[in-house]
This record gives sequence, C-alpha cells and structure tokens, in this order.
Amino acid sequence: MNIAELGTMELIENAAEPQEQSLDSLEALMDDESLLVDNMETEERDGDAMAAARPSGYNKTEHDDAVGAFFKEMARYPLLKPDEEVELARRVRFIEDYKEMQAALIEQLGQTPTKAEIAVKFELTERQLETRLYQGRVAKRKMIRSNLRLVVSIAKRYLNRGVPFLDLIQEGAMGLNRATEKFDPDKGYKFSTYAYWWIRQAITRAIANDARTIRLPIHIVEKLNKLKKAQRELKQKLGRNPSEVEMAELLELPASQLRQLQQLRRQALSLNHRVGKEEDTELMDLLEDDDNLSPEAKMNESMMRQEIWEVLSDVLTPREKDVISLRYGLTTSEPCTLEEVGNMFNLSRERVRQIQSKAMRKLRRPHIAKRLKGWLI
Repeated sequence: MNIAELGTMELIENAAEPQEQSLDSLEALMDDESLLVDNMETEERDGDAMAAARPSGYNKTEHDDAVGAFFKEMARYPLLKPDEEVELARRVRFIEDYKEMQAALIEQLGQTPTKAEIAVKFELTERQLETRLYQGRVAKRKMIRSNLRLVVSIAKRYLNRGVPFLDLIQEGAMGLNRATEKFDPDKGYKFSTYAYWWIRQAITRAIANDARTIRLPIHIVEKLNKLKKAQRELKQKLGRNPSEVEMAELLELPASQLRQLQQLRRQALSLNHRVGKEEDTELMDLLEDDDNLSPEAKMNESMMRQEIWEVLSDVLTPREKDVISLRYGLTTSEPCTLEEVGNMFNLSRERVRQIQSKAMRKLRRPHIAKRLKGWLI
C-alpha cells in the first residue's frame, strides 16, 4: 500500500455515522485500554519477535517486504498533539464544506460552477480558495499518516480471521480516510475515538465479505459474531460448553434459528485439503464420485442398455415395454409407482400390475433370460 496515496483512496460510502452515545462509551473504553501505540519501539519489538519465530530456513517473501515497508513509513510520523489535531481537522473540514457548496451550486445553477463562483460564496478570492484547499489536502495526509498506528493496533485484533494482515491494514486505512473526512473537531471528541469506529467497521466488513468461501450477508455475520461471543461468555461462566437451550435463552432466539446459525458457522474446506497423520492424502481422494465412471464402465453400461432394449422390443408388446421401462427406471432417473404409471396411460393400478406381471413372465422364459444373465454377473 502506498501511504502517499491514502488521501485519494476510495471511500466507504455506505457506512453509517457513529452515534454520540456510541462515541461516549467508546471514548471511556479507550481511556481504559491503551489502543494507540505510544511509540514505534513497541511495533518494532513485535516485528522482531515475528522474525525470530520464523524457521531458520525461512525465505523472505514479497508480503514481508510490504509489511516491513509499511512499518518503516509509519515510524516517520509522530502522534499529533491535541491542539494540532483540532487545527488540522478544521482545515480538512473546509474541503468537505467546499464539496457541499459545489453540490448546492450545481443543483441551483444546473451546471458545474467555476472556482470563482464558489470562492464568492466563501467570501474568498480564487487564490485564497486554492490555498485553503491545498492546506486541507496537506492536513488530511498528515492526520492519516499520524494515525496509522491506530489502524495497526485495531487490525491486530482481527488476525487469523481469513484475511491477510496487510489487507486488514489497507481496509482499516480506508476507514481512517473516511473518518478524517467526516470528523467534526467542534463536537469535543478525540479524533482517535471517532476514527476507531470507522476503522473497525471497515475491517469487520472486509472480513465479512472476503474471509468466507461463501459470502454471507452482513446481518447474518453480525448474528454469528453475537453467537460466538455468547458461547464464549457462557463457557467461562459455567465452566463447560453451554447447551443449545442455554444458548437460545441468552440470545433470545428460537432453537430452530440457533441451529441454522450454527450450521452457517461451518467453514468450507477445499477438496485439496490434506488429511491424515502424514497429511499425504487429499480430501478429494476420499470422496466417491458415482458419476466418474471409467471409459470401460461407460461402454459396458451402454452395451447393456442396448441389449435390454433389444430384448424388450423382441419379446414384449409396445405397452408392456413402456410399463416395464417406467416401473424399473430404464427411461427415467427413478422407478415409477403403479399409480404414476397408471396416470400416464389412464389405467388403474391393478391393470398396470397385471401388464407388468405378464411382461415379467415372458422375460423369465429360459431362452430370453439367457440373453440377460450375462449382464447380471
């Protein structure tokens, strides 16, 4: 990820604005938990520990280089002081005010306004407007770069969820970009409190969309997260795995709906997944494929069907042939019942049974049965 391009990243347009009540509780939580990394030494120690844990023959990958480059880039930018944060946020806010004014004038004039027309609305000269916009873009980049530590801190909480660490950081950076645009410094909240909500939302949505082989709707993913949390809490409280009834009571869900959610929690496995003690067998090798017939088996089946049809045509009347074919599934995927065959020919069940019995007596004649016995071996 190119850090210099963070200011122009794609926006998360469909995200909802965090409520003030949520921000109050979140700010209290963040005061208790040190979410921000105080200095880069902590991150460097994490990186050193990860490197030390690798086997001696480990070959450095392109992914490792990208993560390392990101940490080095992040180390260049110090955390902002509160007064710096407010000043930069106000400059960024002017860009959003400019966009809103531009949209209002487009609706009013029926065409895209010139910068001179927009400048008049802000009681600025065109040159002053250009300067304010430039200052806003610079301020936005600085706010993003100085808060990338928060992105890393939150992304670490979602490791091993099916999305690579660098992708989590990139998604979190997009949330940080959106938070920078939407933040209002005059409401009294710290930027880190506000940004935390947007970063976490961007990361969790990315996991919901990308972590599973079969994508689930966001509201289902949220229910699964609640289910997982409830199961963990009950296990800690009871000292054992909770029962289905206990889980349903805590979540206030019908047992049937709980079972459906538990089914959705199952992860898809690749047919190339290796199993066994030595992991020398692929799952695909253990699955029977009824349709995967060898060329020889397919040829034998074709010859058998041809011989049976010849016998039926030689021995039976057209109606007897049709009844036997339907009753034994020779022309359909499944055998038909007496009633189903009767409905096809407008006959009673008893009449169909009589036709079938007569046809079978003909097929049991020694010289006829001899032609079919070879296929029964």
